[in-house]
Amino acid sequence: MNKEEVEKTKIEVARKKHQDSIKYMYFSRYLMIRYVVTIFFFTNLMWLIISASYGSVVGMILTLAMGIYSAVASFEQLSKMHNRKRDIPITRIYLYVQMAFNVVLAVLIFTPVCKTIFPFAINNDVQYFLLALLLVGILLVALCEYRIRQIIKNKDRYYRVIETFKKHQQ
Repeated sequence: MNKEEVEKTKIEVARKKHQDSIKYMYFSRYLMIRYVVTIFFFTNLMWLIISASYGSVVGMILTLAMGIYSAVASFEQLSKMHNRKRDIPITRIYLYVQMAFNVVLAVLIFTPVCKTIFPFAINNDVQYFLLALLLVGILLVALCEYRIRQIIKNKDRYYRVIETFKKHQQ
């Protein structure tokens, strides 16, 4: 290889690295949302395991349905590595369903139905702890929805960084 070909190769490698960096930056815009969906997935998985150990069929069915739906939402987010569409409709619907689910469970937690859904909630302390977890879940969903709206409008911080990075190719 002569000097000119080496320079050409270096420029091409630098351009490819720059393009890959931009791709990963777009993917990173959804990082918080991916973490929250993962938290919900593992929370539902833990609830499934506990419900199974107590033999609560209702609890197992509810948590299994939500766990499967969170897995589907996670797969949608993985597709963000290869597409630049800003909206994530499956994840948004999942988050709304999770929020509604948490609200309904928060209302039911101090009713007799609680023993069917949460057989491990044996006293008020456990019920208050579950209520706190459900309220934190509602707050996390609200934060995710805010984040998604920022991404859709290109008003998020990552977008500005990406645009600056695109202008200053290395």
